[in-house]
Amino acid sequence: MSSGDRGRRSPDSEPAGCEPTGADRPRPPVSRRRLFAWSASSAAGIILLTAFDPARANEESRAGQRAVDSVTRPAGSRSGGAVRGPAGEAPSATIGTAAVPAPAAPAAPAAPAYRIHEVRPDAPASAIALTIDDGPHPVWTPRILEVLRANQVAATFSVVGAQAAANPGLVRRIVAEGHTLCNHTMTHPQPFSRRTPDQIRVEMTHAQSAIVDAGVEPPRLFRAPGGDWSPAVLAAASGLGMTSLGWDVDPRDWARPGTESIRQSLGGARPGDILLCHDGGGNRAQTVAALQQVLPALRARGLSFVPL
Repeated sequence: MSSGDRGRRSPDSEPAGCEPTGADRPRPPVSRRRLFAWSASSAAGIILLTAFDPARANEESRAGQRAVDSVTRPAGSRSGGAVRGPAGEAPSATIGTAAVPAPAAPAAPAAPAYRIHEVRPDAPASAIALTIDDGPHPVWTPRILEVLRANQVAATFSVVGAQAAANPGLVRRIVAEGHTLCNHTMTHPQPFSRRTPDQIRVEMTHAQSAIVDAGVEPPRLFRAPGGDWSPAVLAAASGLGMTSLGWDVDPRDWARPGTESIRQSLGGARPGDILLCHDGGGNRAQTVAALQQVLPALRARGLSFVPL
């Protein structure tokens, strides 16, 4: 991605903007809508009809409505029509006088995951996660892989589909060396959230196809270019069976602020943090040098790296 870079429109162009750092980024909790369960008969779509007797039907209707009113309709509310549930819930459908809850589809997450244990509840309490975005790149990805191997660190690579198609051997190498993959769209378009729902979905599905064509399993994670999230983006990722992935610590390595700046930012990681770096989108010599210094220092603090 260039996850910290909203201004860059392709993974090989230079940045023109940046994302807020993890400390400044709000972390809204993931909300979930209440799901309404159908009764066994209504779920099957079965409505039992009795023989029609006008007088008896009118009496039973009035009695049934009084029973429904006494349970579901608050005092002072108007009679007739659908019985409405509590505020925020879907209105009930009405069959005759019996109130039947209307079905509700599961909602997409309200926000991406910003913490490790939102993605991997089984991770140790001391875990941190390193994510590498915008590759694979024929120069910088191999150098970063060597640094990870030397420090026995497993990372998660957010892969751009076009880069995967151009470097399928590197995609296979990433997985073979124990790292995991994240879908990072096909062409890394920005601003991503302003695309139509169809365009958003096509970017995701084409990237999945390119990654699978490289000879590996489809990713179960998705990261938006520039961290540019919207309800449509979150819904599309969820609909494709992918978890949306954010980050906590952004050293802004995409802007090449200097090796020491990157090292200091990453060195402040705390348990549960998701770290962001890049192997694509430009010269990543500073990133490589900073990782060589900071990875052993983080391990010396007792932090453990987990792939997501």
